Amino acid sequence: MAVATDDRLREVERTLLEIGARLEQKRDSRCVFTHAYSLMTRRIAEELPRAPDVDAIWITELAEAFAARYVAALNAPEEELSPAWRHAFEVMRDKRTSVLEDLVFAMTVHIVHDLPLAVRDVSPGGVPLENHVYDFHAVNDMMASSIGPIVDATAQRYARYVKWLDRLGGRYDNILTNYGIRMSRGLAWYNALRLADERSGDAARAAIERSPVVLIDGLAHARFRSVRVMLRIGRWMVSFLRTWPKPEDERGMAIAE
Repeated sequence: MAVATDDRLREVERTLLEIGARLEQKRDSRCVFTHAYSLMTRRIAEELPRAPDVDAIWITELAEAFAARYVAALNAPEEELSPAWRHAFEVMRDKRTSVLEDLVFAMTVHIVHDLPLAVRDVSPGGVPLENHVYDFHAVNDMMASSIGPIVDATAQRYARYVKWLDRLGGRYDNILTNYGIRMSRGLAWYNALRLADERSGDAARAAIERSPVVLIDGLAHARFRSVRVMLRIGRWMVSFLRTWPKPEDERGMAIAE
């Protein structure tokens, strides 16, 4: 059973790597999160056999459903995108975003918007089961403990010379941390429950569309003018110093333990 789930997760990883490589060739900044996502999937595939008490099949099914929603967003025509994904892609396309912003914006939409829907996809009747809370939390542990090394690997691959710019203002410290990942995924489980409830379903659907937009706008537009000016200059520099790996370039593929 472990071999079967490992093969399926490795297939998700390969799919993300292939898509990321194509996006890199096009110099499409959506490659940043796509590549980081492949590293996250690899880490889950490595850690899952070491967690004997979890439902590996359910975790694998959730990982597949979760990734499928991201791939669908990448492939969808703009007019068919959800409001949350449309806004994220517009900001990443129209503004000179930094590498860390490309990572944070896409990750935010994927977790806040896609994860509740993916949980619903793999739940009988769309209702999350209580006995999967442990499994869901186990994945939180796998992801949260590896987010730091993944951020470092992503910066090494795409922004070797300007990594310090991405920390400007410390605006991402509460998102790309163990705590931030746990909080955002915990909210996703809560919204999956709300989606399953007839009385709160509509409000939950509105929330998972609205919340990522609010968060992205809050990060993209700093409160103080001085910080906004510094960010504008930083993004201008990033546009010239960003690294675009070649197809055979394997930098950033390894995650430090």
